[in-house]
Amino acid sequence: MLSLVFALFAPVFTRFMLATPEAFVLALGGIAMIKALQGAFVTAFSTRFTFGALVTFVVTVSGLDLFNIHAAFWGILFSYVVSRVLEPHDHLGLD
Repeated sequence: MLSLVFALFAPVFTRFMLATPEAFVLALGGIAMIKALQGAFVTAFSTRFTFGALVTFVVTVSGLDLFNIHAAFWGILFSYVVSRVLEPHDHLGLD
């Protein structure tokens, strides 16, 4: 019964969402992702290599695009170098 009610109101809701500004829809999607982002941050920054994880996030989000290579690659590369220099204690026993 509830599915029929949703089916009846689906066209109205779709028209309403298409009429809303794009920025509002993007903000709504961002708000929906906050809990997942919080969980990822808690996991990434809870043990070792925390500064490296932060550098990876910041460089990747920045959209750095050098030599036509995507920001994800530069995020991993920069975070590895920064982590090796600034977090040498976290690398002990890994080599």
